[in-house]
Amino acid sequence: MTRGDIAMHNDSFVWNQYDLIRRLFLESVSKTTEEEADIVPTGFRNNIRWNVGHIFLTQGYLLFGPTGVECPQSYAALFSPGTKPADWQGDIPSLETLHAQLTEQHARIKERLQGRLNEPLPKPFELGDKGVMHTYGEMMVFTLFHEGMHFSAISSLRKAIAAAKA
Repeated sequence: MTRGDIAMHNDSFVWNQYDLIRRLFLESVSKTTEEEADIVPTGFRNNIRWNVGHIFLTQGYLLFGPTGVECPQSYAALFSPGTKPADWQGDIPSLETLHAQLTEQHARIKERLQGRLNEPLPKPFELGDKGVMHTYGEMMVFTLFHEGMHFSAISSLRKAIAAAKA
């Protein structure tokens, strides 16, 4: 077994978790209607569509930097931290489009980073005073945490939407 084989084998838990988390996230998206995706319940700043687009934009940005993000240029104004649907202008992607983009992104990230999780990022990523990520593996794990946070936000939005309909 070569060093690359050992690294690939040792990294399999990260890829298994990525597969699981993205599958659960995409299943949640596919159970959402276009109408539900745009509701911003009282007490919330964003909607389901924003959370879905934010995951797509942010994971690409965190792993590959601003020049390596493979998404429409307009997504930064729609889904960056601090943005909100109340300020959206122009074309807004459908859930079907976002679902397809997340599916494609999942395959692309695995293809580009397979066997590279121990490699250093071009520049360490500082999360304010909370910590620093030095490798693609550290960043990949952080993006899974981030996706989980937004999965939880979508669950909270669903509950608030259901309560408002009742």
